[in-house]
Amino acid sequence: MNGKPKCIIITGRPGSGKTSLSKKLAERLWMPVISRDEIKEGYVNTYGVKHDQLPPDTNGVVTNFFFSIVNQYLAGKISVVIEAAFQHKVWEPRIPQILELGNPFIVVCSVDGMVAAKRHLQRGLDDPRREFFHGDKRVSIYRKTGIMSPPGNYMVPDFNVPTVHVSTEGQYSPSIDEIVTLVLQI
Repeated sequence: MNGKPKCIIITGRPGSGKTSLSKKLAERLWMPVISRDEIKEGYVNTYGVKHDQLPPDTNGVVTNFFFSIVNQYLAGKISVVIEAAFQHKVWEPRIPQILELGNPFIVVCSVDGMVAAKRHLQRGLDDPRREFFHGDKRVSIYRKTGIMSPPGNYMVPDFNVPTVHVSTEGQYSPSIDEIVTLVLQI
């Protein structure tokens, strides 16, 4: 053991199952979860206006704050599970600091793009307030046209750190137990 805290990075496209998996892993690993979406929801609550009415730099402000909090936890020697739908290009400038402060382990939630898009749409339709906080374009387009937007490209984070791809269709594969075993080895 090198005295560095673990940083379990849960990522994947919207609708891939990140939030569910991060909560289950955090519970099993006895670690707090830092969720980029939850931070954004708190930010939107402060302004009290719909996501689309926020300043144009909102996503950047929230993303910077997310990584600032992650780094504070790691600098404080607190292992964490962090969850965000960032693509490789967003993680890339942040990974060196995470490597300096902690031992990262990346969990990519892998699911067919259409399955993820359907989940993402259904989540927004099931909770209309979600649009207020996140401005989900797929949901607003569907409400206007009845047509589901196709999934966009997702650039999987690809770094020289331990990484596991987890199928989130049906039962997790590898299983939660197997993921926990892998995490405990870092």
